[in-house]
Amino acid sequence: MASSHRIFGKHFSRWVGILLLLATLALPSLAAEEVRQVVLVVAFEGDSPHPLVRDRIVTTAQAVAERLLVGRPVHVVTGESPVLARALSTVLDRVLSGYTVSSVVIAPGVESRVSLKLRPQPPVIKRVQVAAGLETIHPGARPLVLQQFERLVAPEVGSLLLNLPVEALDWSRSLIEERAKEIVEGSLPGFTGKLHLKPAEEVEASLSVLPRDSRVIRDIGVRFRSSSIPLLVLDQHAPQVASMAEPLRGLPVVFAQENRQAFEELISRQLREYAPVKQYQIIARPSIQVGETTYVTVIADSLLYRGRVEAQLNIGVQAPPAKVVTQLGRVVAQGVEVFIESDLTPSPLSLRWNVGVRYDLSERVVVGAKVDPFTRGLWLWATHQLTPEVGIRSTLDLAGSDVEGAVVYRVNEFLSGELVATTSRGWWIRLVSNL
Repeated sequence: MASSHRIFGKHFSRWVGILLLLATLALPSLAAEEVRQVVLVVAFEGDSPHPLVRDRIVTTAQAVAERLLVGRPVHVVTGESPVLARALSTVLDRVLSGYTVSSVVIAPGVESRVSLKLRPQPPVIKRVQVAAGLETIHPGARPLVLQQFERLVAPEVGSLLLNLPVEALDWSRSLIEERAKEIVEGSLPGFTGKLHLKPAEEVEASLSVLPRDSRVIRDIGVRFRSSSIPLLVLDQHAPQVASMAEPLRGLPVVFAQENRQAFEELISRQLREYAPVKQYQIIARPSIQVGETTYVTVIADSLLYRGRVEAQLNIGVQAPPAKVVTQLGRVVAQGVEVFIESDLTPSPLSLRWNVGVRYDLSERVVVGAKVDPFTRGLWLWATHQLTPEVGIRSTLDLAGSDVEGAVVYRVNEFLSGELVATTSRGWWIRLVSNL
């Protein structure tokens, strides 16, 4: 029995010695543990500032806390926690003007946890008025820009300043100005912004809206299209239409493109109030092609009067001489037009007058008749527009027992070509210019 006690005591002493040795070896390792990471939690007394400002506060506090703690032995941080908390508070009070650190709690460890509570120093911004500076924009375009500014820009820029101590603008001003610029650029294509602040509990902010790049509208051109009004008549009104489109001048091309329909409606309203449009009951529809040189195309047609002027050049052995055809008509019923027509042949000089009637069976099919009151000549005719560019026409001369047919190809609104064939003259080519 005594022998077994001696054996047990011997082994017990050996295990105790091993454990003490391990503990002795482990103590320096534990003592050498350092802070490797800082987890920061920031809270605010009262309302928090905008997330952009809050993130900057957190980033700054995180950098200061890591500089104080990371790399220090954990046991040192544990022993000097009050001193480190005061140091952190002193630095943040100086760096983050407008805020006072009211509470700092440090939980030491390899991953140390730091809890901060910040108190804003009055006065604190509780109301923001953001006004748009639109001095560089034509007065006619300002209502559209201002509408988008008040809807998309002003609320977001105002929120940047709410609940921010006035004194905090010392370090947050550049941050807020840069973000305001980004908001303008994202909301108003082609524009940028420059923020001007007057610090107070009720902030008055002015945000100048300026073209962002050099691609702005510099020139404005006017074009007319019409199936019932001679272009010679319409071209006289080009300066007035250009004046209506003047608000486009100086705008960024990309902004005008994004808001093309709004500017077309702006010009359309002015056209509806234009005296000749009202007098002759003209339907005028503007279309804008945006570029540094912007073109306004006005498609104009009268509900009462119709006019056409064509210069016809005939090419071929049997072709008749060139002539100028003028028509002036009046709509008397739905789809029915009565007109007077003149055919002027320069060489040999001759002038013929006709009166007639035209009936639009549909948008593509038209039939009509005309008579020469002096010679009693009578013509029946019909046209069929197969596509916007291609059409066919046939004319029956009852007095001369002659039939004319033509295939028409319209190159553009001003020029078309025809392949003409008749029973009496054979065939030839006709070039028609709309004047």
